Amino acid sequence: MVVVLQGVVADVVIIRADIAEIRGGLDSLTHRVGTVEVKLGKLDGANEDHEVHISRLEEDLAHHTRFAGETWDRVQDLENRSRRNNTRVLGVPEGAEGNDVSGPALLLTMLRDCLPLDAAESIEVERAHRTLGPRPSSDQWPRPIIACLLQFQDQERILRLARESGELHWRGRRIMIFLDMSRELATQRKLFMPAQHRCMELGLHYALQYSAVLRVTINGRQRRFEDPEETSRELNRLPDQNWEEKGPQPQRENRR
Repeated sequence: MVVVLQGVVADVVIIRADIAEIRGGLDSLTHRVGTVEVKLGKLDGANEDHEVHISRLEEDLAHHTRFAGETWDRVQDLENRSRRNNTRVLGVPEGAEGNDVSGPALLLTMLRDCLPLDAAESIEVERAHRTLGPRPSSDQWPRPIIACLLQFQDQERILRLARESGELHWRGRRIMIFLDMSRELATQRKLFMPAQHRCMELGLHYALQYSAVLRVTINGRQRRFEDPEETSRELNRLPDQNWEEKGPQPQRENRR
């Protein structure tokens, strides 16, 4: 009996030692969990601060993006407005100026030979010169001539006559006359070509205005379109049979 009690006492001692060890481990684990919770709290706070900073950065980026876009639009507008009195002439052979012929004199000679201009009409050319760049070889397209006319009405008349005359030739070369504009604006206006073709199919009067706005007269009401895709969608909804197939061909309006 004594031996049994001694064994029980020994087991109790061992159990108490194990419990104490477990308690020590639990205390250590509790301390570590508390430390982790503190760190998680700090991380949550830092995460919230980061989210606030990221939100501010996104707002700043959106603001600067809008500002950059508006600035670019203004730069493009200023550049193209500075070119509004300029006419771009393509196809004039290199060397046609000669040694004694100035750029304005060559331009006037070419215009009077190609266009039905009245001999009594006076066209004042402020300057006319080739675009900057190396002179191309004989098998390459000649450099364009940029001409600045003093009178805006002269430019309008020349552009109108060029459109009405169709294909122009001078000294065996095809000549093309356009309004001078930036490459970006030319690309933007070119996107309206499908819509303009659709207007011709429907017999609608239209005008591509400055800078890139298509004005279309539909059922006696003028509408302005600035988005080429939206313009095409709207025009494609119009049935062809609603428009007279016979009658005068639609003419592009000359107003800008």
